[in-house]
Amino acid sequence: MNENIKKLLKIREIPLFIFIIIVAILGSFISPYFLLSANFSAVFLGLSLDAIIVIAMCMLLISGGFDLSVGANLAFSGMVCAICMANFGMPWPLACIVAISCGTMVGVANGLMVTRFYVNPLIATLGMLTIVRSLVLIISGDRAMSSFPKAFQLIGQGKIFGIPNPIWIFILFVILAEFVLRTMKMGRLPFFVGSNPQAAELSGLRVKRIQFILYALCGCAAGIAGVVSTARLNAAFPLAGNGAELRIIAAAVIGGCSLSGGQGSIIGAFLGVVLMAIINNLLILTGVPVYYQGLVAGLVLIGAVGFDEYSKRRRGEIRS
Repeated sequence: MNENIKKLLKIREIPLFIFIIIVAILGSFISPYFLLSANFSAVFLGLSLDAIIVIAMCMLLISGGFDLSVGANLAFSGMVCAICMANFGMPWPLACIVAISCGTMVGVANGLMVTRFYVNPLIATLGMLTIVRSLVLIISGDRAMSSFPKAFQLIGQGKIFGIPNPIWIFILFVILAEFVLRTMKMGRLPFFVGSNPQAAELSGLRVKRIQFILYALCGCAAGIAGVVSTARLNAAFPLAGNGAELRIIAAAVIGGCSLSGGQGSIIGAFLGVVLMAIINNLLILTGVPVYYQGLVAGLVLIGAVGFDEYSKRRRGEIRS
């Protein structure tokens, strides 16, 4: 029995899940409102956008890349969707397609810079973040847009069996992505690329193409999140998704993704999002100013990366 417990604890998702339960138990003592069903529904509804993006971010991190522009891309895609409906009179399904396509093109641009022009991912995606944030302000005139068709609002405000649609959307994506990574041959490609790009190239894998596709997928996920955000709030805001990239990368690293690539799981990344959302929720319930959420997210990210590097040194993967 002891050996079985040790094997379970070696699976990173199990200790993380246990830690989330401990935090939840502590939360019930900190605030009497924490365990209310309405609060839990609000927590999962609030994390739904991050959960959609973290799926693609997880696969990108596994391959050895990352994308700092996802938060800006979320705002950009949501604003494009709003403008298409409000200013150009597009039917909402077509507006959604255009918005998600625009989000995907941002990912495509990132992929081209990294894989074709060999720009460092940090510089490429940080530069794209700045460009896209400016584009949002330009196309919106630095104004929010609101009041969209009722059918469109159902994407973010509707419910199935009493559960909000955004929650169903990220659950569907989590299950699909986990299935692909664990059972399909294509799901193993990011691990091969992230573990040893040179060896993957020598074995016949199109490393640059795989990385390019994953950057495009990350942009697509941000585009979907932008559409869902606009539908949920019945409004598009120029500063939507501000700081989302920090939360998402922190959540993925907490869930087992390594910034050097080759490691990670969808379930782990999702649990990381849940943990970050619970911590933020407790901060709000205890009256801590919202400005401190970024402070906590930054500390959690530094701690998670530090723990990851320490673990690698202990295992001898990194030499001093």
